Order: sequence, then C-alpha cells, then structure tokens
Amino acid sequence: MNEGKNVVSRREFLNSAVLGAAVLAAGPIFKINAKEDPAPSAGKIFVCGVCGHVEFGGAPENCPVCHAPKDKFSLNNSLFTDTLKKFKDKEMSHAPVITYKKESTLVSDLPCKEVGVRVGKAMHPMEEAHHIQFIDWYLNDKFVNRFFTPLSIYPAVSIYIKAPGSKVRTVSWCNLHGYWQAEAEFS
Repeated sequence: MNEGKNVVSRREFLNSAVLGAAVLAAGPIFKINAKEDPAPSAGKIFVCGVCGHVEFGGAPENCPVCHAPKDKFSLNNSLFTDTLKKFKDKEMSHAPVITYKKESTLVSDLPCKEVGVRVGKAMHPMEEAHHIQFIDWYLNDKFVNRFFTPLSIYPAVSIYIKAPGSKVRTVSWCNLHGYWQAEAEFS
C-alpha cells in the first residue's frame, strides 16, 4: 500500500477480497460471529470480516489493511485457542517461529534489531491446496504490516525494528488450518 496516498494496489485488494471470502466462509468453523462479552477491552480480539485482519484490544474505525469500517469487525477472543484445540497436531508446521538478532547484516549502518519469522518449526507447505495466505506483524500490539505469501516463496520474512523494549507479535493465516500466532519481547 502506498502510505502517503492511502492507495491499495489491485493485487492487495484482490488478495484481501479472496481472503475475506474465505474468512466469511470459515466463520462457523472459527466462531467469527461470537457475541461481545462484558470483559475489559485489553484482552479482546477482533477480526475483520473482509480481509481477516486481527486487531488486539478494540476494533479500529477502519481496517488498516482493507479499510473496511469498524462494523465489519467481529469479536472472537478464542480465535487462537480454538484453532490450537482443533488442530493441535498441526502446531509444528503452523505456529510462527520468531528469531532475533541484535545486529543486522542488511541494515548494519543503523541501530536496529533484526526480527525474523518463519511459519512452522518444520516449514509450512506452499501449495495451491494448502498454504499460508499472509503474515501480519505487530509491534507492542499495534499493527505494522501485512506480508502476503505467494506460492512461489516460503512463508518467512524479517523486519528491522528500532524501538527498544519492543514486543513483537506475528499472526499467520493458513487457508486450511486458520489463525496462528507467536510473540516475543526484546529489550
């Protein structure tokens, strides 16, 4: 997406539309239409019904990925625990694995930490019938970026953070086995 102009490329839009259709179809499986509960917002998880974006704490006015309005988000506090219970035997190839290097080789001229993620201790397959659609990055529970994973590449990516004391969370979405997450804190 072009940050300065709030423009979404045709490819990003189509990927979001396809993912949104899959998320809506999977709604009954993953309980995406769960009713809101009276718990405080800090532990709440909201899912965009258009593109599948996950938001922590509260639904935004507009989705940062597809720009859908707030009313397209549904509360689903058990999103990750339901997936883990249903597909416990899939954790080895689906749970994101976060790695960390204090000094980057790519961005060696600036003070930053290299944080990488790969989907699965055993790399997740990337086939037409079974693949990772995207990996979302969060820094201190604020959405940073979505990385689409086309079938021609492995579901692995690195970012370079400059914020000290950062909590990194990644969320990946498998077209067959749903949402998976991992988080790590770096000083």
